[in-house]
Amino acid sequence: MRRLKWILVFAILATGLWYFFLKDHHYQVSFRSDQPASLVFNHILDWENYDRDDLQLKTLSKKSYSEIIQEVGVGDSLFTYQWRIEKRHPKGTKVTAYITDENDNFIQKIKVPFGNNDFVKRSLRNTETVAKALQLNSETYKVHSIKDSTIAAIYCAYLPLSSRVEAKASTMLSGINEIMDYVKGNDLSLNGDPFLEVTHWDENAGVIDFNFCFPLKKRDSMPTHPTVRLKTTEPVNGIKAEFNGNYRISNKAWYYLLEHAEKFERVVQKLPLEIYLNDPHSGGDPLLWKALIFLPLDE
Repeated sequence: MRRLKWILVFAILATGLWYFFLKDHHYQVSFRSDQPASLVFNHILDWENYDRDDLQLKTLSKKSYSEIIQEVGVGDSLFTYQWRIEKRHPKGTKVTAYITDENDNFIQKIKVPFGNNDFVKRSLRNTETVAKALQLNSETYKVHSIKDSTIAAIYCAYLPLSSRVEAKASTMLSGINEIMDYVKGNDLSLNGDPFLEVTHWDENAGVIDFNFCFPLKKRDSMPTHPTVRLKTTEPVNGIKAEFNGNYRISNKAWYYLLEHAEKFERVVQKLPLEIYLNDPHSGGDPLLWKALIFLPLDE
């Protein structure tokens, strides 16, 4: 009995030492999402753009699609959020926020286990804000019908462009008039739907180089232009997804394709290709717009 008592005392002391001196956070909150881990990762990095609270956010470090450490300032208070993002096939993505109060470190370790104080309430509210915004975003688009597919070679006029991933639509929009002036000014005939082909994707910086292309009927002699270029694309064997939603966010389908490739051990080139089947200028419900999104196989 005495031995058991000492074991219990030792266990309590060890737990206390770990809790007050070794544990590196005060509180943790978890949630799940059906979206790919890479999408969730980028969503958390974008936190300050959809949170209405007066937060001062600074990303201290990040590990690609798995961990983000952010410094969060609220008035005179300073917190650290360590987000861990785990792929849980087939159950989607698990997100856990480990939260530390940098100003009241020891006090919070005493308060947190004994009540729902302001720190705990704020931690829950901030994490809920991120989770709810993620869910609302998922309702603005659909990615489905992923399968193997092939794109034949296409003769096209194109502009080489570069932008941040989230600005690709506005960058394409700025180039439409230049390409269409070339097409109409030379009485050329379009021969299919416009498409985008990524030639380089810096995932860490979120920047892409791409060609904005319009298929043409080829003549024996094609007119030249100082900026618009002509070429025949290479045939592409890859995996294809159908995307419904605003083309401004069609890149979300890239991450579904990457996750699909990882899940089924397919080797792909991270050079997405998007074919736009609707004219955004016609308006209407973006969920009725359709694009075909490809990732080339590298097998």
